[in-house]
Amino acid sequence: MPNIDFKTASLILERAWVEAKEYNDPIADLITKVLNGTHKTYRYILVTGLLAKATNESVNALSLQKGDGTNGKYDARSLCHNVVVPFETMKLQGCLGNSNEPFLNKPARFVMLSLDNAVRRGKDYQTLSDVIDILSTITDSQNAYRYLKHALSVMVTIHESYIAKYSVGDSLIDVSEFAQLVLDYIYKITEHSFEGEICPLVVAQLEQMYLGKDYRVEAHKVNQSGSSSKEIGDIDVYDNANNLVKAIEVKDKNFSEQDVVHAIDKFRAAHLTSSMFIYGKNVVYDKDAIFHTLKSIGREGHYCCLISILNYAKLRISDLKIITVRQFVDGLLVFAKAINAKDDTISAIKEIAKQIF
Repeated sequence: MPNIDFKTASLILERAWVEAKEYNDPIADLITKVLNGTHKTYRYILVTGLLAKATNESVNALSLQKGDGTNGKYDARSLCHNVVVPFETMKLQGCLGNSNEPFLNKPARFVMLSLDNAVRRGKDYQTLSDVIDILSTITDSQNAYRYLKHALSVMVTIHESYIAKYSVGDSLIDVSEFAQLVLDYIYKITEHSFEGEICPLVVAQLEQMYLGKDYRVEAHKVNQSGSSSKEIGDIDVYDNANNLVKAIEVKDKNFSEQDVVHAIDKFRAAHLTSSMFIYGKNVVYDKDAIFHTLKSIGREGHYCCLISILNYAKLRISDLKIITVRQFVDGLLVFAKAINAKDDTISAIKEIAKQIF
C-alpha cells in the first residue's frame, strides 16, 4: 500500500492554497462543477484524491479504503480526516461542507470509486461519474497538483461566500446602545417562523448574552432535540465544567399538554429541577389544561416556566446593561451557522436588521 505522509500532504495542501490558480479546461470545469454541487461527500472525495496523487504519484486516486485490492491502494479516509478536514476547519471554513468525518458517509464506504457503487440515479450518479472522470484522467503528481491548485481557487471563493452568508456588513445596521431597538427587531423577526427556526435562535442569543462567557449555550437543529443522547432541550446551557445547568424547549407552532409533559420528562431525566418552555407569537394552546399540568408537576419538584417569546425577550433585555442590534444580529448568525439554518432564515435575519433604521 503506497504511503501517504500526512505532514508532506499538509504542506502540499498549504502550498496549493497559496498558489491557488483557476484553469480553464474540461477537467478544471468538472472540478468546479463538483465543488459547487450539492453532494458534500463527493467534494471531500475529490479533493482527497487530488491531494493523494499530488503527494504520492503511485497511489490509485480512485481508492477509498485501505482494503482496496487494486495496485496503488491507500487509506483515503485517514488522509481526509487527518489533513483535509483540519485544513478546512482552520483555513477555509465551509469550503467543502464543514463535515468532521465525511468518509463515514455511505458514498465513501466502498473500497474504491466505481460506477457500480450504489448511488441514487440522477444528479448523485452524475457527480460520481464526474469525480471518476477527473481522477481517472490525472495520472501523475504534476497534473494532480495543477488541478489541486484549481480546486483551491474554487474553495477560496466558496469560503468567501460562506463567510459573507453569516455576517452583516458594517454599513448595514446602527450600533446605538438602545435596548428598544433590539426589542423592535425581535418583534419583527418573530413575525416569521421559517419552519420553527427563528424563535430558538432568538432565545439562544439572548441566553448567551444574559449568561455571559462563563456559560456555553447550545442550540439544536429544529425538531432534532433529543436525537443525540447529549441533547435535552431545543437549547441546552452548560457551565465551565461542562455540566448541564439549564434546558429550554421552544415551540413556534401549536402545542398540546402532551408536548409539555414530554419536554419536562426529558428535563427531569437529566436531573434538572427547573426549566423553561417558550412559545411563539402566533401559537395556540389550551391554557387551562397546561397550567393545571404545570401546577401538578411543580408540586412534584420540577418548576417549568411557560412564557411567550416576547415576554421572555423583554425580561432578558431588561437585565442587559449594554445591547446593540449589531451585537444581537451577529450572535443570531453564529447560532444560525451552528444549526445549519435554512437560507431563508439567514436572509430574513439580515434583511430585517436593515429595516430597523
